[in-house]
Amino acid sequence: MDPRLVKSAQLGDTDELNELLEGDPLILNRVALSQIAETPLHIATLAGKANYVRKLLSLKPCFAEELNKDGFTALHIAAATGHREIVRELLSLKLGTNLCLLKDKFGLNPLHHAAIRGRVGVIQELVSFCPDAAKQVTTAQGETALHLAVKNHQLEAVRVLVKLCGEDVEIMSLKDKDGRTALEIAIATKQLQVLELLGFRGKTNKESTTLEVLLSETQFETPKPTTQDGNNADTTQTSQQTEENSKNIWESLDNMVLVVASLIATVTYQAGLSPPETIWKEDMKNHPKCIFHGTNTSHSCPDVTYYLFMSFNTSGFFASCFLIFFYRKGSYVRVLLPVALISMMITYITLSVSMSPNVLSLLILYLITLVIFLYCILAIEMVKKVIQKMFSYAHDRASKLAKLAYEKYKLAGSSGEHP
Repeated sequence: MDPRLVKSAQLGDTDELNELLEGDPLILNRVALSQIAETPLHIATLAGKANYVRKLLSLKPCFAEELNKDGFTALHIAAATGHREIVRELLSLKLGTNLCLLKDKFGLNPLHHAAIRGRVGVIQELVSFCPDAAKQVTTAQGETALHLAVKNHQLEAVRVLVKLCGEDVEIMSLKDKDGRTALEIAIATKQLQVLELLGFRGKTNKESTTLEVLLSETQFETPKPTTQDGNNADTTQTSQQTEENSKNIWESLDNMVLVVASLIATVTYQAGLSPPETIWKEDMKNHPKCIFHGTNTSHSCPDVTYYLFMSFNTSGFFASCFLIFFYRKGSYVRVLLPVALISMMITYITLSVSMSPNVLSLLILYLITLVIFLYCILAIEMVKKVIQKMFSYAHDRASKLAKLAYEKYKLAGSSGEHP
């Protein structure tokens, strides 16, 4: 697109546009040849230049149907930014009704954008011109403009939509993909003023559910605000956050594996060079005749604990060394890390056996270890239960406070109605 045309659209300079047309009558036609999917109408609408938009529409009304790189028409942009005068200009075209029902690439029509942002004036223009736009639902969540206004806490937008569509039972009772009406969303989010606008009245007879009971005992999952792309606010960043979190988690695991492997290599290397005295005595010689429990009067032969200790210590050492080289490869880690850890455990057990004066002492040692281990597990479970009870208590208190707040609100309203 010609940079001069872009600048004139940003500034809303109709005189500059006329000069450009005098110099090149086909300058607007060449917009279709641009590599950027954007027209001067999109730029002028975003800048809020109503006079420039009016001029462009008189010259090129087909620009109104063009989508930019984000999948928005000029009406989508005007609705989201709240430019009511530009909305009127766009609706005055013959294809105005089609523009109202045209969805962007996120599955939202212009009224949905206006409801999300609470553009009251734009909502009035769009619903008055095309009532069917209020019935149209988003592609992602199956929500109407009323759903979106309630979820995003746009009270005035809800007020206008109820005023314009309140008599339409179909619109008021439509459910989203989670099976909830706008009224149920208002109950879940405890929006008292919205509940009144939607016609909900707490009953006093025993067979009906009162508003305060719904507020204190509702089991609806609280919906999240909806953003311009048609998804919940907590899911618009899900893909990015998931990728970033996964990357961070794997980097942390890699670092953890590297640290553990380094520690095992250090410990096993030291133990191999200087075995404990209970495993290797100074006068011991690994004579060939000592193998297979042979005897030699001139040498003190190592016993079976030596072979167990050194074998598993060596396997742990080499496993940890290879693990340091291949710590970023999951298949290697899944094999080498268990080998290194199990080798360390068997080495420790062998050492504890050689150090124990008798079998009874060894048995007592491992019984005490087992008791401590079981105690730790039980302690963790008890802490979890205590935390769950604390959260349950806090939830109950919050529900009671909400109920008291509503009762005060109800009393205040009653006193205002009957002075």
